[in-house]
Amino acid sequence: MKPLFYLLDLLFPPCCAFCQRKLAGESVLPLCSECEASLLSPAGCCPHCGHPLPEDSRDCPACFGRAFAFDGACAASLYRGQLKKAVYRYKYGGEKGLAQPFGRIIALQVKKYPWPSFDAVVPIPLHRKKLSQRGYDQSLLLARAVAEQLKIPLVCGLRRRRETVSQTSLAAAQRWQNVREAFTCVSGSLPQKILLVDDLLTTGATAHFAALAARRGGAAEVYLAVIARSEGYDAT
Repeated sequence: MKPLFYLLDLLFPPCCAFCQRKLAGESVLPLCSECEASLLSPAGCCPHCGHPLPEDSRDCPACFGRAFAFDGACAASLYRGQLKKAVYRYKYGGEKGLAQPFGRIIALQVKKYPWPSFDAVVPIPLHRKKLSQRGYDQSLLLARAVAEQLKIPLVCGLRRRRETVSQTSLAAAQRWQNVREAFTCVSGSLPQKILLVDDLLTTGATAHFAALAARRGGAAEVYLAVIARSEGYDAT
């Protein structure tokens, strides 16, 4: 099989998942050196919301110590530049193939954190109406890829029980009201330690209410991993 993979690499050289630049040589990550340098370091990020901390302070300017229902969060990088374009292509441009490299990047980021060994990966789901419009659930594809990389089960234990307005069109305070009680647990009893997966973290509202539903479903420890974290200070 190896000769076939070598031939495919020659015909279709691997590209950076963020900027689409052709990759030269083998790399642990499906990223060029420039995009790899944009990845966030756990030591420099807020353990609660995953936002980079100021160099001269341990106080997070993004979440201000807000009590989220999830125990911690991590993102691969900030939602800007080439990654922002890549997430848009993945989420709205039909480039479902990005789920695999994105999932690989998220899994490697998760391994850097002093988090517990997870029992399951749980996607934050789309509402069925939006799913029918888009044709695929980007968070489910991403969560499946993360689960494969971490070698733990994928459990689709949450359901979005009501349709919500797109968060992108709302101010921070409105986002919290928009997704309040939007999720419910559908799998009887969730495992004790779960990793929620979504594509983007902005205010944390969606993940907060998804985590609340997960805890009501039996989860005792809930963490969150995303491919991108907004760079604005808009968590309130």
